[in-house]
Amino acid sequence: MEFDQRRKPDIRISTPLQQVSSVVATRDFLLRLINPKVTPRIPREVRREARALLRHYPPADQLRPALERILDEQNS
Repeated sequence: MEFDQRRKPDIRISTPLQQVSSVVATRDFLLRLINPKVTPRIPREVRREARALLRHYPPADQLRPALERILDEQNS
């Protein structure tokens, strides 16, 4: 799936807390995708891509504080 740069992005209004929660939920979703016991019928290539995306995610205990700090800096 490619991103079409000519297409205007959907503008959504969300709070910093909603944005942080969304990124945390995405991480949790990717973790479920790579676990064949939780999601047994996922193609191997999808698992590989999910694993590659998770490679640079911070650990769970650091993710939320890091995102909140970044969003606070942007809003200051």
